Amino acid sequence: MKGKEIRLIKELRKNSRQSLTSISDKTGVPLATVFKHVGKLHGKNVIVKDTSLVDFSQLGFPVKIGVFIRASDKNEVRKFLEEHRSINTLLRLSGDYDFYAELVFENMLRYQGFAEDLDKFETKSTSMHFLEDIKQEEFKIGEQE
Repeated sequence: MKGKEIRLIKELRKNSRQSLTSISDKTGVPLATVFKHVGKLHGKNVIVKDTSLVDFSQLGFPVKIGVFIRASDKNEVRKFLEEHRSINTLLRLSGDYDFYAELVFENMLRYQGFAEDLDKFETKSTSMHFLEDIKQEEFKIGEQE
């Protein structure tokens, strides 16, 4: 990946809603070039979607839980997870577990309802409660050793 594209991606990760003019000013890349490269990055699916990091606790969802799930019927469990309203992130895994789900809830009672619904499938799961977001979306593109 070229230096210009890396600078553009870094700037978009800081604030995906900023104007292309602002990105041009901050990176020193001409506006027409910014427009062209951002379009290419979207076309190549390097930039999949523009999004914001949300503090769910400020929206009334203070319980954040990660669950590793092994399922006997992966398709059924996947469908259940994809449709569940509390899922924030769902990943398919290799290894000992089939899925990882990050969920947000209003309270522990809601989480318990989810866990009971999941138990209706033949699954093994391990869950953990997130206590604090220390670092998110901070991978340093172009700075690997």
